[in-house]
Amino acid sequence: AAPECPFCGEAAGRELEEHVRAWHGHLLGAPGAGDGEQLYECPMCSLTCTNIQILEEHVDLHLEERNFSEGTDLELAQQLQTEEDERQRSEEEKREREEFRKLQRQYGLDNSGGFKQQFLKNMEREVDRGRMQPFEYHKRKAEMMESLASGIDDGRTKTSGVIEALCKYYQNENKDVRRVWLSAGVDHFHSSLGDRGWGCGYRNFQMLLSSLLQNSFYSDCLRDTTLIPSIPKIQSMIEDAWREGFDPHGASHFNNRLHGSKAWIGACEIYSLLTSLRIKCQIIDFHKPTGPMGTHPRLFEWILHYYSTDNEG
Repeated sequence: AAPECPFCGEAAGRELEEHVRAWHGHLLGAPGAGDGEQLYECPMCSLTCTNIQILEEHVDLHLEERNFSEGTDLELAQQLQTEEDERQRSEEEKREREEFRKLQRQYGLDNSGGFKQQFLKNMEREVDRGRMQPFEYHKRKAEMMESLASGIDDGRTKTSGVIEALCKYYQNENKDVRRVWLSAGVDHFHSSLGDRGWGCGYRNFQMLLSSLLQNSFYSDCLRDTTLIPSIPKIQSMIEDAWREGFDPHGASHFNNRLHGSKAWIGACEIYSLLTSLRIKCQIIDFHKPTGPMGTHPRLFEWILHYYSTDNEG
């Protein structure tokens, strides 16, 4: 509150001195006035008076006014600090949101569409750059739509006979190698215009499945999956596995949704899918180096042992 006049109690604020002079000057003495009566001077301003009690009350008002001013300055400083803290917090939240959106884009979780949208967009870009004719665009689009409708991969990125070719090469061409370990027959699948940059996990599953389909040991488990599924179909199959209760923690990472996205998948999602198909499998994790200078001898030992042993299936 504003300082009050010690004579009348009226709130005078910063004009207290002028108020006292104007309305209560008769109670104050003037410098050099009177008949030798002692004058008392305010140590904080030029006011003088003949009554020491009045001077003390006057000085108290000065002190109250100063405290009021200091309190106002403190409140202002606190307000400025609060505003600065809020500004910094707002900027930090903005940076965090931008980083989160960047990660979402990087891992295909930004709701920007999936295989179909990317396929069409990249084909349109190829046409604009003169690297694809319009008739080829419409032909590829029709094939893609048919593949999506059937859920079967169109086979455009498949290369068969890789293991057979390697086996023949090491048997007939390379005489310096004493022993070679090769996997069972497998078809290779590479990325297409629809999954370039994010589809490696799905392509790895297609390669794995192509090998399992050539092994009669898995015929019963795969009786409903006799052809290689397309990437959107694989996404739906993983979602089905989640709905059956496989890997609920992993499912929550993707908000229980893969279909229509460019989300990356890894070993856990493949494990859930294979397990839902009643195929016994396990995840072997070599999460840190086991040798000097970041090398992984235990990883290579495990691979060598696996391919050197007659495993059932």
